[in-house]
Amino acid sequence: MNLSHNYRFIERDYWYQKALCSSEYLYPLQIEDILDEADTSYMDYTFKFYNDGSVIIIDNDTNNRINPKELTGAVYDFYIRKRIQMIKINLQEKQLQYA
Repeated sequence: MNLSHNYRFIERDYWYQKALCSSEYLYPLQIEDILDEADTSYMDYTFKFYNDGSVIIIDNDTNNRINPKELTGAVYDFYIRKRIQMIKINLQEKQLQYA
């Protein structure tokens, strides 16, 4: 059985958390205002990581599949970090299985 681990990435939330953790001078409402004023569209993706190493990425706005090669910026950072995490978990499970 090929199990999947699903993660949702909302770019606006990513930048909100990053600003909140990085600044002791900005209040949450100020961060909200800054993000609202930044005239940009934020990515909203769902990642399905499978135990065999494959991944499916869905754009939640269009419901289209996204190729990992198309990822940039914060969403690419998220993808790489989760991919490394999944590899580590897989290796740990195999070590326990064959120990």
